[in-house]
Amino acid sequence: MRLAPFMALPAVLREFGQEPQGILASVGLSLELIADTDTIVPFATVDRLLQQCRDLTGCEYFGLLVGQRVSLSSLGVVGFAMKSAENVATALATLSRYRTLHDQSALITVEFRGNMASLRYALMRNAYNAPEQIYDCAVAIGCCLLRGLCGPAWKPEKVVLSRERPALLAPYEKFFRSPLVFDSEWSGLEFHSRWLSVAPVGADPLLYRHMLREVRELNDAARDTAVDLISSLRLLLYTRQCKQDEAAALLGVNCRTLRRQLQSAGTTFRGELETARFARARA
Repeated sequence: MRLAPFMALPAVLREFGQEPQGILASVGLSLELIADTDTIVPFATVDRLLQQCRDLTGCEYFGLLVGQRVSLSSLGVVGFAMKSAENVATALATLSRYRTLHDQSALITVEFRGNMASLRYALMRNAYNAPEQIYDCAVAIGCCLLRGLCGPAWKPEKVVLSRERPALLAPYEKFFRSPLVFDSEWSGLEFHSRWLSVAPVGADPLLYRHMLREVRELNDAARDTAVDLISSLRLLLYTRQCKQDEAAALLGVNCRTLRRQLQSAGTTFRGELETARFARARA
């Protein structure tokens, strides 16, 4: 995971009277590393860091405090591409498609139900020390990104978190300004689909094409796109039932591309679906 979204973490620690140097050092990090927007660390390191911060500050919503200080600019070239996109739908599709430039341990999708849309975040596995901090942080980041695209007055119709209800709700109510749902099967933000056609303040088609070209080059250099696509498909099928065309749409590719990548990996959509069903049953 890229540490850029966590640049505000030392400041949050100091607000609780904690010096960040020792806490960062305990997980193999430093102030210099966390201030470098290009630093990439194992996701387990971020998990341990958020656990340490939660335990030492006694703040059960520490991840929420960190996530709410993230902006589109925190995502570097991906964030700038999102800001220049023609509409929110394109911006979110860019985030979902190129999420691995920042986070290789989770799936980000935009899903639809009637006239409602949802921006969802799902971890690729459950064996983490502080999953509630990760989800709090991720959903808060999603809210900040949508406010950056739609304007500061934007708020979701519903905030959904796959964590148990916290003892203190006030910080969540103050930041999200929306109804909260806990103990859910998924984490994310539900909002009216009309927001998807809104043009961000910085919408610029020419700039978007330029930024998207840079994003693609970075993505091609950093990842094996075929491996990434198949691992994303496996997570998607583990978390929900869907058909091949639905899966391709959620992953931002067409059915032909998905089928070709599966074939080159020696597998099929049906085979992956059966494997996911067995994994769910075993779990």
